[in-house]
Parts: sequence; structure tokens; C-alpha cells
Amino acid sequence: MNKKFHYFLFTVPMVFVLAIATACAEDANDDDNNDGEAAEEEMSIGLVGPMTGGFADYGEKAHRGVELALDEVDNTIAGYEVNLVVEDSQADAEQLTTSLDSLHQRDEVDVIIGPSTGDEGEAAASWAQDHEDVLIMPGYSAAEDMTMRAASDNLIRAGWTGTQTIYHFGKFVHDELGHDRIAMVGQNYAYPWDQAAGFKRGFYENGGEEVHTIWHETDILDFSSIMNELQSISDDYDAVLLNSGGADTIAFWGAWEQYGMGEYYPQLLGGTNVADIPILEEVTDNFEGVYSSMHYSEDLDHEENMQFRENYADMHDEEADGIALQGYDTMRVIIDALETTGGDTSDVNALTDEIMAMEVDDSPRGSFYFDEYGQAVQDIYIKEVQMVDGELENQVIDTYEEVSQFGPYEGLEEEYMEQPNNSADFPADTAEEYFEELEEYFGQEYIDELEENDGWE
Repeated sequence: MNKKFHYFLFTVPMVFVLAIATACAEDANDDDNNDGEAAEEEMSIGLVGPMTGGFADYGEKAHRGVELALDEVDNTIAGYEVNLVVEDSQADAEQLTTSLDSLHQRDEVDVIIGPSTGDEGEAAASWAQDHEDVLIMPGYSAAEDMTMRAASDNLIRAGWTGTQTIYHFGKFVHDELGHDRIAMVGQNYAYPWDQAAGFKRGFYENGGEEVHTIWHETDILDFSSIMNELQSISDDYDAVLLNSGGADTIAFWGAWEQYGMGEYYPQLLGGTNVADIPILEEVTDNFEGVYSSMHYSEDLDHEENMQFRENYADMHDEEADGIALQGYDTMRVIIDALETTGGDTSDVNALTDEIMAMEVDDSPRGSFYFDEYGQAVQDIYIKEVQMVDGELENQVIDTYEEVSQFGPYEGLEEEYMEQPNNSADFPADTAEEYFEELEEYFGQEYIDELEENDGWE
């Protein structure tokens, strides 16, 4: 039976690694303790994420979210005062590994939350396999294989995967928006590959014909050549999907406006991070009408979300987004587990048992629980950027309930994981090639069922 618990309202970040350890300390200089009694016990918490460089915003939000979360519990977990230790991973997999080693060896932590990017996620999964005595809970990193092919009992993710949030967006784009052929522009690394894979599966298996991918390095800022390419192929495609985030999204939009791309494509679609609040604050009003999908939306009107957003804004003088929400939920899971175990971080098996049994029923994003691989099963929201009181905001227009990391492939988990890892070249860019791949791993019977049902049921 799943264990339900009630959240305190507070925020935690998206890109970070949170490490937890307990230590007893005696303050020899405290006059009140001169009788030899031990001072209050302390729990060290490490925070690691990109605090510098192009992904620094993720690390800074993570830090602010942790501060809010700790403030909501008076900086105390199970009677232990929390000491926060912050490290900078620089969004680099090698540096992340060094930081994990430092937190575990130097600070003797047993629980670590993080990291934030796809490449870091793969490194964290490998590290977790080599350190079975440490509980790893990824923050905002959405690398699919962390809880699939590289899954381990001591790695549990309360967050999302790059494919999980966008499977049904592919179906939505075909079924509801009526598009058959999409040009996709994406950053060339693991997370956007996962996003492309999830979108293609939902798009092709529900009638889409082609997703033409244009990959680019991160932080290129100059999109002129890509705009020229998009113009040259505009007669062949119905819409453009931007599979990006951060500064690249803002630079892309500037070029989109400069080149008058709205005359070539009536529709711009977004990957999960394209319509984040910081981006909406930077783009022009013409961004209205962009669709995307995510496991959170700021306009969810239930009490938990409204209180969460109010608390975060009061403490940090900025709007909470999916990054802050992601860390918030992860930290709440850890706090609840540690409260149950009396703050004992040394028994990793007991902690994982507590977490795997949880059913979170009052998160700001809605309810979620964990599958057998340690990945959150959760609602996914289709969002549209709309003008609300003179400001661009995301508005939920459709919801897909209890979506797992395997999307529609329930009962076919092993077949799914037998496929190659997602990459710039897999899955294929055309439906014809895609279904050849699908038959190889899922069999003709699965394809026949799709045809009989006219796509996913």
C-alpha cells in the first residue's frame, strides 16, 4: 500500500545535487554547554549545480529553492539543524563527479540530490552504480536512462524524463493542431535527443509523417544560417518545433522575428523548456500562441500551487517556475523520508523503501508516485502561451493523467529498453523509417494494433 503524506509548502531547485549527512557537534565555547552536554545535532546538506556559466540560472534557482524549503521547516529535519554546503558543478560531467566524490568523502553524506543537465545525469547514474551506499535523487536532470537502462536501486527520481513530458505532445500536435510534417531545431546533446524521441513516437504513431531535425551546438546565439535553412524548406513543413532552452531560445526568437519567420510558418511549437517564465519575460508579444508540454504549469489553480508560488515570490522576489517546483518536490520527498527514519541517513535501504512507497497527493504540480524503476509517474500538461492581463503566461489546455516514463508502452518496458539509446539519428526522421525500427523491437502485432485503433487509445 502506498504511503500518503502531506507537503509543507516550500520550494526546491531544479539543478543541483543535494547531499545529506548527520553529525553530532559539541560547542566547547558555549557557556551554556560548559557542563559537557552535547550541542544540537547537525545535518550537513550539500548543494551542487551550475553556479557559473551558461547554465548558472539553474544552479542559482536551485539554491534559492533549497533556502525556501529549509525555511519552511525552520532549517531543521528530524531534530537536526541543517548546514547547507554549496558546490559549483559548472554543468560539466567531470566536475560533477568530483563534486559528488567531495560531498560523499569529505562531508560523509549518504543522500545526494542532483544533477541538472542531461550529460551530468548520465555521469550521476554511473556514479550511483559505483556507490550503492548512497541514495541519489536527481534534481532537474531529465536523462532517460538514469531510471531505465542505467537504473539502480539507490537512484530514485521525483522529476521527469525528456521523453515523458513530450510523448503526448506529439499526439496533440498531429491530432489537435492538424500538423503532418514538422521541422525541429534542437541543441545537439542528450536531453534534446530524448525530447525529439518522445515527440516523434507520439507524432508518428498517431499519424504524423516527418520530423526534419536540424541540430546545433549550445550557446551558438547566431541563428542566421538556421533561419535561412528554415525559409528554404518552408513549403514542405507545417510548423517549427524549437527543442531548446535558456539563452538559445531567446536568441532563436530574436532571429525568428528579425527574419520574419511568421510569414513562412504559421505555428511555432516548443519543447518542454521553451516557454519557461524567464523566457516569457524576454520575448515579444508575438510569442503568444506557442504550445508546449510539461509536468507543471504556473496557472494550476489548486491551493497547494498558489501557496507555493506566493511563498517563493515573497522570499525571492521572483516567480517560481518548473525548475523551482522540481527541486521543491524532490526535497519534500527527502524530508518526509528522513522524518520517518528519525534523520538517519546511513540506512539507504530504509530510505529507498520509504520513498518508493510514497504517493504524493498534494504537490503544486498534482499527484505523483514512483514506478518500479524509481521514476515518478505524473500528469503531463499541454500548455499554450496566452496574453493574460497584458502579460504572457502559460495556460493549461489539456491534461494527460498518470504518464509513466515509458509513456504508452505499458507492458513493453523490456522491448522499449532493448532499443538503441536516443541520439541525433534515432528514432528516424520519417514515419516510414520509424515503423521499420518499431517492427524490429516491438513486432508487427504492435503496429497492427496501432492501425486498428488509429493510433494510441
